Amino acid sequence: MIAGLGVILIVLALGIGVIQGEAADNGGISLAFVSGIGLFIIGAVGWFGLTQPQRHFDDINQPLDDGHGHGHAAPDEHAIVPAGETHPTVHH
Repeated sequence: MIAGLGVILIVLALGIGVIQGEAADNGGISLAFVSGIGLFIIGAVGWFGLTQPQRHFDDINQPLDDGHGHGHAAPDEHAIVPAGETHPTVHH
């Protein structure tokens, strides 16, 4: 959320600078732009520190255990069991 706020601040600073053109307050716009970059960096570093994506790397060679047993069952576990013999009933 902090990184997103930084991006919004950067875009707003650039938009205000473009709209105002030559009459823009360069100090205020520069401060907003640099603050936005700072917030983005803080948010990105914070996200990286909390989620640690380098430790939770998804290995496509290992099947995902979803807790339902899909794809990890023994061959006999899902074997088809034939129903008992049935005879059609004839009503007279």
